[in-house]
Amino acid sequence: MSDPVLNLDKLNTWRQMDPEGGAGFIKKLITIYLSSAPAFQIRIEHAIQAADSDALVKAAHTFKSSASNVGAELLADICHQLEEYGDKNQLSGAAELLVEMQNESQRVITALEELLKKC
Repeated sequence: MSDPVLNLDKLNTWRQMDPEGGAGFIKKLITIYLSSAPAFQIRIEHAIQAADSDALVKAAHTFKSSASNVGAELLADICHQLEEYGDKNQLSGAAELLVEMQNESQRVITALEELLKKC
């Protein structure tokens, strides 16, 4: 059995913080994530291709935070690993992890799009 793509408890925490008590904040959060995720991926890909450790650290850190905010814990963990590879200037390890990040990111996008339809 595979891990769930999203930790819905994290999203429910955000929902409880909505002053209107509804899904308005969650919708905004998901919409922002969906519009920015492709750019985060591209930044990571370009940093690895350019062998730019500093850019990888920054891009992976940003994507990690964004993924964590929507409950995408596995993706956040992958981004954390990418960030560490950048810190240690181990770009070959980062390159090996890139496909995993891309696949998990697509799973998260699909799950969030489905969730957005239900909000």
